[in-house]
Amino acid sequence: MRKEASLEQWRVLYEAATRIKERKPWEKFWDMDLIGIRDGAEEDTVFFSILGRGGECYGITVYEGYEGLNSFLMLTMQQKMNLSLMYTMSRQRNLTCYWGSRDELTNKQRAIIKELGYKYRGKNQWLYFMSFEPGYSPYNMDAEEVRRMGIYLQDLDVALQNYDPENVNVDFENGNMLLLSFGKDKKTWEFGPAPLPFTDFRFGNLMLTDEEVLADLETASRCDAVLEADVSVLGASVSGKEYDRPANPALSLLGDAQSGVMINFEMVGPQDDPIVMLAEILIGFIFQYGVPKEIMVSNVIIEAGLEQICDICNIRLRRVKRLRGLESFVEGMKRFGI
Repeated sequence: MRKEASLEQWRVLYEAATRIKERKPWEKFWDMDLIGIRDGAEEDTVFFSILGRGGECYGITVYEGYEGLNSFLMLTMQQKMNLSLMYTMSRQRNLTCYWGSRDELTNKQRAIIKELGYKYRGKNQWLYFMSFEPGYSPYNMDAEEVRRMGIYLQDLDVALQNYDPENVNVDFENGNMLLLSFGKDKKTWEFGPAPLPFTDFRFGNLMLTDEEVLADLETASRCDAVLEADVSVLGASVSGKEYDRPANPALSLLGDAQSGVMINFEMVGPQDDPIVMLAEILIGFIFQYGVPKEIMVSNVIIEAGLEQICDICNIRLRRVKRLRGLESFVEGMKRFGI
């Protein structure tokens, strides 16, 4: 159950972020220059991306652990992997603070600022915070997120105090980060360049384990269909009692490439994996109509999700730049406000 942060928790967070703003870290770092802070296991390292070197959007994005780093890499490799920006943003996992304009803030965010006694004027001056979770729309931080973010920004302040690009040389462009590694007492630390744990997005292959389903797939009849398969995000914000923040549902889509007819689609909520749903839709098609000759996908993430099924059934799995049939269907849904 969601718990809102207390005014004192918000105060700690705003004070930490305000101190960092005075240091103007965007004058020393680009958004791709990651700062790592480690207080425990390596996989729990917290990664920071500083926004604003270009002068348009000032902020600090915090990626927690290796899962967070993978989220960052998805964003940076979005075009290379041929992912839509809508899909990429819907799969982000981070905590972010921004210095923006007044009209970017919700009424609740402005009320917090007023209660804390801060007064902001003008563009790129209004401090506010957002939480990003896969499958959900960006939303105001809850109490636990505010608490963690306050600690992270205080630690970042220590790193920024001790960073001098003249004396600490970090080869950010070749897979390194600036790492602040605390001792157990958090009173001692090591500070300097270190390699990132990985520099390419890690995508998981979906593996079926049901022996009966696997056996049925191996003996399924065949058909001449050529299919398109994809996951699309419409960018809708759906509230419900079952969610503690608005959901941003995804569509798992399977269509006929030759006719452009949609075969099946399912709307997927934040608790479910749209790639798993897409695999289930494909299996349903195979059992009803037979094994298709070919399946076209537009990116490596969908490819990895369907690879095992295609290997078992000897389906040609081909990556293409565009899936025109599915694109037309999604655009039609958007026009009708679905």
